[in-house]
Amino acid sequence: MQQKRYKTSGGTAGKIMNTKRLFLFAGYDAQGIIDDSLLHYLQCLSGYGDVIFFMDNKVSDPELDKLKEIPNILHAKAERHGEYDFGSYKRGYQWADKNNLLNKYDWVYLVNDSVYGPLFDIEGILVDLETRGVDLTGMIDFANQATPVQVQSWFVGLSRRVANSAFLHEFMNEITHQVDKQLIVLKYEVGLSQRVLQHGYRMSTYISGEVGDKMHRVYDKPLEMLKSGLPFLKKNSLPNLPGIQYLYPYASAVLVDKIYQNAMRVGLKLAISEKPRYEKSYRLTFLSIPLVTIYRQRHDIITTTCYKVYLFDFIPLIKIFTHK
Repeated sequence: MQQKRYKTSGGTAGKIMNTKRLFLFAGYDAQGIIDDSLLHYLQCLSGYGDVIFFMDNKVSDPELDKLKEIPNILHAKAERHGEYDFGSYKRGYQWADKNNLLNKYDWVYLVNDSVYGPLFDIEGILVDLETRGVDLTGMIDFANQATPVQVQSWFVGLSRRVANSAFLHEFMNEITHQVDKQLIVLKYEVGLSQRVLQHGYRMSTYISGEVGDKMHRVYDKPLEMLKSGLPFLKKNSLPNLPGIQYLYPYASAVLVDKIYQNAMRVGLKLAISEKPRYEKSYRLTFLSIPLVTIYRQRHDIITTTCYKVYLFDFIPLIKIFTHK
């Protein structure tokens, strides 16, 4: 096991140091690749706690070796089991249980790679969720006319007493292959939240009150969700994002590039959007020779402006984004 290195900052440092977290991470890649967008996610999580990683596909040893560069990964395995994310959650949970780890953590999180992110540091969000006095939490809830409320299964937090309960142990060990995705949602995603609530525990999510039948905002309105503060982007929502460039106000340019490269590799469709043209905003000249030129590109959809600065009007110096 590698040396533990958890993040601390500001006034939440004491709480972060005293809160022990375990992330059970479920991954899948049809091409058997552990790419940079996934490594980013795991690297971020390793700053908040320990990670147990399972993929529902085989990968080569060189690919799996990429994880050695990330601290606090207790165990990593890639094998085809056909039980989707909950099958990986089950295996991570069983490994932790077998090694008597579950009772050593204040919170156990079920996390999968159906999203890109986190787009920014989520330390404050985790502390907020963990100090609400509830035992079931996550990034976002959802309900519709057909199903009761559930925490969306791509990021679920369970308190120590829930994670170590007999009913959760039973629930995890009952997970099996399902022939229909809707059965997975009903039996496991909805089922997990309802099982916890039926035992008298309370829930609270970072974004709550999500109700939809014809529209599901996390998929249909990704830009709206980003504006509301959600630090993740559902991969299948990319076609509904006006353009990949609209991620710049919410994530670093390096992360946006990783997202773009992953989307291209796995064949995710991106919305086709015409970029606004750059217009000359300022020019400093000497003897009619342009020394410094600034071009401005306005993105009206999210009130963002991009500035490009050039030396002698052809040597790029810097790109700056401003967001209102």
